[in-house]
Amino acid sequence: MNNSLEKDIFDYLSANLSDKRFDHSLNVANLAVELAKKNNVDIAKAQIAGLLHDCAKCTPSLDWIKFFKDKKKPSKYFKEISLFCPPLLHSFAGEIIAKENFKIKDKDILNAIKNHTLARENMSKLEKLVFVADATSIDRKFKNVSFFRKLAKKDIENAFLKLLTIKIKHNLERDTWICPQSITSWNWYISKLSNKS
Repeated sequence: MNNSLEKDIFDYLSANLSDKRFDHSLNVANLAVELAKKNNVDIAKAQIAGLLHDCAKCTPSLDWIKFFKDKKKPSKYFKEISLFCPPLLHSFAGEIIAKENFKIKDKDILNAIKNHTLARENMSKLEKLVFVADATSIDRKFKNVSFFRKLAKKDIENAFLKLLTIKIKHNLERDTWICPQSITSWNWYISKLSNKS
């Protein structure tokens, strides 16, 4: 990543994120770079996607909905997300901020930002490692996180699917709405596994 872009991103994040969210973004970027090295993924792309994955996170939920008022709806589930869990919109807003504020055109980086929360079918390795880095960064404290952090460094594919499963189970246990995009994604990866066996 060039110095000018790095400075612009750091300035934006420090101005628009809480201290805790800023630190999380740095941690995700650091882990994304580490995972990129282990998985033959472009390190600069991993760093940019890791830094920007939560760039819209500290916007109040109602502002996320307003944010998309004059824009093309980012997901076929936009209406349901807006109704049942507006904070999920931050990943879609983050993709647009990356494009508009930082002139990022690389589709893989943009997809990694957009899909780090809900996943999608047939994700690239960069998308998966940002999803995993977000879930297992050093500031995360959930049960067995250290196991998943180690697993991610050995087997990104396995870590990704296990973490997606945990996200869905977590919502089921709390009786909270699950975005159909995550269910569709999980079914897609499980069916791929079934076809291999």
